[in-house]
Amino acid sequence: MRSSQMMKAAGLVLAAVLLGLLAVQGSYALWNTAVSANAGTIQAADFRVSLTDTQTTNTTNMTLPDGTAADIALSTTPAGVVLPGLASYAGIQLGNVTNAGGPFTIRAAIGSIPGKSDAGTGLAGYLTVKAVAATSLDQCSNAALYASALPTDLPAMTITKGATGVFCFQVALSATTPAALAGSTAGVTLPIVVTQQ
Repeated sequence: MRSSQMMKAAGLVLAAVLLGLLAVQGSYALWNTAVSANAGTIQAADFRVSLTDTQTTNTTNMTLPDGTAADIALSTTPAGVVLPGLASYAGIQLGNVTNAGGPFTIRAAIGSIPGKSDAGTGLAGYLTVKAVAATSLDQCSNAALYASALPTDLPAMTITKGATGVFCFQVALSATTPAALAGSTAGVTLPIVVTQQ
């Protein structure tokens, strides 16, 4: 008899527990809480790549404040003169100066074969431009660095956060350049593309 009363009591307790669980289907307000917070500043990460040229060591950001790409003029020599049959050299150092959290590695690459322009004089046709990746601007004037490079090569490099990488350029004027082109000018455009890895 006693065990049947215990069974009934246990059944009632079980039914009460089930009813209690079934009753908690509405709001979860009992588990929510609110905490006040002081006003603060939220700052997005700054994806910044700096450019430093060989000759003047001037540094600029790759992207200007208005969002456009920066242009940086590289003079192959202080006078900007390239002589027939000889080569001149220039370079640009890229710095991964972002303040983003984590490793934030970037990949920098020459975006296309160098574009050459000469305002119709024909001088650009006698220019050969080679680009290579290096570790310092001091290496850019080393002719051996370009020995195996082709004018169609598009070098690339990986730059970790806080580090730098260098693209070096060799500009050569053919020994067969006509004397009538002496004093002519030509421009070379080298787009650099940087992406986050």
